[in-house]
Amino acid sequence: MIKIFFSLILITAGQAYAFDLPQMDAAAVRTVEFAAPAPEAKGLGQNVWLSVTNNASFREARASDWNNRIEAEVRGNFPDRFDVNLRADYANTWGTISKSGSSYNFFGSGMNLYMSGSNGHYFVNGSFFENGKNYTVSVNISGADAFSGNAYGSGLNLFISRGSINGWFEAERLPKKAVAAVTAFILALQLQDAPAK
Repeated sequence: MIKIFFSLILITAGQAYAFDLPQMDAAAVRTVEFAAPAPEAKGLGQNVWLSVTNNASFREARASDWNNRIEAEVRGNFPDRFDVNLRADYANTWGTISKSGSSYNFFGSGMNLYMSGSNGHYFVNGSFFENGKNYTVSVNISGADAFSGNAYGSGLNLFISRGSINGWFEAERLPKKAVAAVTAFILALQLQDAPAK
């Protein structure tokens, strides 16, 4: 009885899912046009995950994404000055972040960036020159404090936490060097919010 029941199910299923392919001879096969491959999507973000370590006692902070070869190191030498080392791919950039009132200025090899704001809301802008091209940086940083929030703007969207800075960026609009520079500003804010005891 069970064998008969399963046989009926198979026959019914076979009829329900059966279909006919159109007849084609060799000449018809040669005239079939295949769709062109889809073009590569432009402007899509590249993921980034920067692991963050803070040492408030020594006023040092580092964020690194070894997979993308992006790194930012910040060391506070004076209350309102930080030495910065950025790595993007295999190139290093040294610079200084200086604080004056509520403004931060980042001057380094080919970089001239400014950050201003207070109470968890900052705006980074400026420009830098790299590989024969001038890039403009325009990024907002906002959150409850320097350890939780979001950095977003033209070609960038990062989520900030105590142990990581992650999200995506568009390399054609905001290269790795700029991502590292924005990260350096965030690290400087974190060191300001967590003074040495």
